[in-house]
Amino acid sequence: MAPDRFAMLFDQASVCIHEIDANGRLLTMNRAGLALLGAGSEDAIRGRDYLDFVGHRDQDRVRRLMADAFAGQACEFEFSAGPTARPRHFASCFVPCPGVHGHVDRLIGISQDISLHQETVAELRLSSRSHGLLSRCNHSLARAIEERDLLYAFCANLVEVGGYAFAWVGYAGRKHPPRIRMVAHAGQEHTDFTAEALAWANAGDRPSACRAAIEGGRPLVLPDIANAPDLAPWADTARRYGYRSMIALPLKAKDAPFGNFSLFSGEVDAFSEQEVLLLAQLAEDLAFGIHTARTRALQAQQVRQLRDEVEMDARKRIAATLHDVVGQSMQAVNLGLKRVRAMTGNEARVPGELLDELIGEVGTAIGELRDISHELRPLFLERLSLLDAVRFHCSETGTRAGIPIRVLADDVPFDLDDRVKEQCFLAFREAMSNAVRHAQARRVDVVLKIRSPGRLCLAIIDDGVGFDTHAAFELPAGLGLCMIRERCESVLGHARIRSTPGRGTSVRISVPLAKEPAPCP
Repeated sequence: MAPDRFAMLFDQASVCIHEIDANGRLLTMNRAGLALLGAGSEDAIRGRDYLDFVGHRDQDRVRRLMADAFAGQACEFEFSAGPTARPRHFASCFVPCPGVHGHVDRLIGISQDISLHQETVAELRLSSRSHGLLSRCNHSLARAIEERDLLYAFCANLVEVGGYAFAWVGYAGRKHPPRIRMVAHAGQEHTDFTAEALAWANAGDRPSACRAAIEGGRPLVLPDIANAPDLAPWADTARRYGYRSMIALPLKAKDAPFGNFSLFSGEVDAFSEQEVLLLAQLAEDLAFGIHTARTRALQAQQVRQLRDEVEMDARKRIAATLHDVVGQSMQAVNLGLKRVRAMTGNEARVPGELLDELIGEVGTAIGELRDISHELRPLFLERLSLLDAVRFHCSETGTRAGIPIRVLADDVPFDLDDRVKEQCFLAFREAMSNAVRHAQARRVDVVLKIRSPGRLCLAIIDDGVGFDTHAAFELPAGLGLCMIRERCESVLGHARIRSTPGRGTSVRISVPLAKEPAPCP
């Protein structure tokens, strides 16, 4: 290629092209390279050490590659630029150029700025990681039942998906300064470090990062633990175990901090502004999950207490009925039979009135026993299928309440285990009672469908006054609704209750169908 054509190609190329002499100093550079460096002319860079334009941490590696190139070995590599207005990353290569005697006396370097590509890849990686982290944490929020399980799941998510070295949750006591106790953790736990960090967190004379986050109610970031002795008096221990930066996030309930969620990284300045926003949102989600778990546990305790009270009242009522009615009737029958025996012993005639009286007493006792049995478990459940039992109950309830109750059902045979059938019907009966007694409904629809895979769905839908479900579950009166859920959950089912003031209520019960017996071999 003619020299003038080479010069034109050299000068108009869109990538940086430069020459380096045997001493590692720049000889020439094209316009694209000068523009990247912000140099006005070649005079500004001629004679400069090439390594001056290489980031400090990459200089040793590039120096070795340059020596290999002068030994005749072409190479490709990437490096970060030295101090510039904004971080730059280059993909480069060295091409050896032999001199007159065959020895390599200069190198042709070709570099392309790939900073935008690196930033895009980093953003995509962060976005993918953030999405995975949010998805995993949302899954934990939806699936965790116990508070302890939720705490450990969140810590594990931040370590396994988020890539942090160590995560822990601490709860603060009510005293001032608050005493913090670790309740969950995951990652590279080191007993010496955690003991020292907790000791400093609970020391009254010096604030620690987690205590400062709790007292301030805002996330606190330590980009470099080694340079924050005031908030990280345990910095030497942390560095010994590989921790370089951390973030402490407050956990709040009604804007009042009650604990902290702390994360440690093995990299300096690991928490970008975007990362802090993501973690702050996760801390809010965790605090909400803790509140929900505690509310659920309190409701479960109240339901158990109500159930115990109902069972106690039922036992008292049954005992009173057996003693006051059935017992008295049996005592009257016993005395009457003794009179009959005395009369027959004397060969006297037994008055018909006495026999009628005894028959009446026995009938009263039988009636009371039937009522007790029906209250404990409706007898028709023994003889009827669930669908027929539902239809029978709706017919009786509609006639008694004077409102139309329509039953819509799939014409598909199904079977339920006895306990599932009983609990499903009792939950349905409670929902029907609420619709008739409290909703002031003018019409009720009962819909029974078979859903795949292997589920029976029973819906009770009324056009009554409705109510605020969130408020109702907080009131003692809402415990009856909780018992509907508890009955369903006791047989591996669930109940969803939806209502809006003025727009009616729907209770949707779902329970598992009976498993088909295995075929005979």
